[in-house]
Amino acid sequence: MTDKGMLKREYAKNVYGPLQGRTLRNVLVKKLIEGYGYSDKLEIAKRLVDDFLETIGRFSPPVDRVKPGQMVWIARSDKDKQGYGKRSADTEAKRAILSLVTEEDRDMLATEGKLGKMKVRLINEAKQQGTVLTLADLSAIMLLNRSTLSVRTKKYQKDTGKLLPTAGNTLDIGPGITHKRDVVELYAKGYNPIEIARKINHNLSIVETYIEDMERVKILASKDVQTIARITRMGPSLVEEYLEIIRAYYPECIHLNSKEVNIDGKGN
Repeated sequence: MTDKGMLKREYAKNVYGPLQGRTLRNVLVKKLIEGYGYSDKLEIAKRLVDDFLETIGRFSPPVDRVKPGQMVWIARSDKDKQGYGKRSADTEAKRAILSLVTEEDRDMLATEGKLGKMKVRLINEAKQQGTVLTLADLSAIMLLNRSTLSVRTKKYQKDTGKLLPTAGNTLDIGPGITHKRDVVELYAKGYNPIEIARKINHNLSIVETYIEDMERVKILASKDVQTIARITRMGPSLVEEYLEIIRAYYPECIHLNSKEVNIDGKGN
């Protein structure tokens, strides 16, 4: 490199070098070092900041991806494991871009003075992005009472015969609809798990779990609830629920199992 080139590089370093230090990454690293005891853990501080920035990037879409009338919402992943009473902070979260007001909404407001199917659109948009909305999510987004939304959601599903892919319906959590009976009934009619999941907008793995659990209980249907619960490692209330479904759709299994037990000369 010529002397002129070296001078040019030195000049650039002196003038613009300080800009390299004024980044969000360096500000956060400095914060960890000075405020949280990471002065002797510089590499760990850098890795933590990189992880934080990567997470922020996933939850903060570029501005040009969010159109007028849309909003960014942090929702629950539709792949999150079910679990009644699971804390919100422990769930798997994902970003969703939701259309709060669309051109169709504006047209309807101008002509009819009311909004269209905003709730249905929000729920479906969230599901298309791999997330699910709870009634609490919808209540906060739409500024409507949760109980009002619950009534409207149930009415829509009853009137249309379609289940909306809410968190309660998709993951079978909270006070939403439980789909065990729907799954078993369709399975009894000859539908396979993939068809059932598609038909009721449900998670395939959960559909398969319902069917597998039901088959396990069917084999033991003649025994008492506590025995079935112990063998299958299910809770007694869950066993009762499956037995109720089996009595309704597979009564012959209970009679058949009872006859086999009597032939062996053994009780339940």
